[in-house]
Amino acid sequence: MRWAEIEIAAVGDDQELYSTLLTEVAGCQGFSADSNTVKGYLPVDERLEGSLLALRTAAGRDVTIRFVQEEDWANAWKQYFKPQRIGERIVVKPSWEAFSPKPDDLVVEMDPGMAFGTGLHATTRLCLRALEQHVKGGETIADVGTGSGILAIAAILLGAKSAICTDIDPLAVRIAWENIERNKMIGTVEAVEATLPPPGQFDIVVANILPDVILGMADELIAATKPGGLLIVSGIIESRTEDVNAGLMGHGLKILAVETEGEWVGILARQSS
Repeated sequence: MRWAEIEIAAVGDDQELYSTLLTEVAGCQGFSADSNTVKGYLPVDERLEGSLLALRTAAGRDVTIRFVQEEDWANAWKQYFKPQRIGERIVVKPSWEAFSPKPDDLVVEMDPGMAFGTGLHATTRLCLRALEQHVKGGETIADVGTGSGILAIAAILLGAKSAICTDIDPLAVRIAWENIERNKMIGTVEAVEATLPPPGQFDIVVANILPDVILGMADELIAATKPGGLLIVSGIIESRTEDVNAGLMGHGLKILAVETEGEWVGILARQSS
């Protein structure tokens, strides 16, 4: 498959802004950053022209585009993806990097390919920290919009009993399965292609997606959460926090915590018992 690499010159705080536009406006399925630019990636298909037009309008400036093959993109961003510690015990380690863990480390081995979820993005880190705080052992997990499968895999390492991942992108589902196998969790974690949460009810539901998608499927997310269970949502830019809080509270959830990192927000809510 051919991909369009979209580059925007940006430094400092502007990188957060343009990363947000790449993911939320253009719908990029992966991005990377260095000291001077941010880059996002879109499949070359009938949606590309409209996505680029929306991005240019939102950014108010030109962007640079070049076309790459999937394997070229996969190799290009690897220089930015190194082992990283998130929270107290979770370490996200690329499959191609050596790492010597401490005795209590929980190592998630990832090769995200073209799927979202390396741990490099603030929204992934917010979800991982929330899971680390609230997975006590034996929980069932639903990971909606799983991307690489990173959140479900981390939840199992933290002590959850089982997890089901869903994603609308068949490529993400394939990559999630590869990471499930890489972390020796076949039979404990399952990945399925779906637009909604999996059937049944779960102790913890996590959805690192976009605010409008969270609000649009709020009924389904809440239905998937057991009475007294937890809903963790992120993918939310700070300016949309009140919209999401109001939407969740309007469905009867109690907001327990709102955590921020940079311009990004993670929300923890509890289903009524």
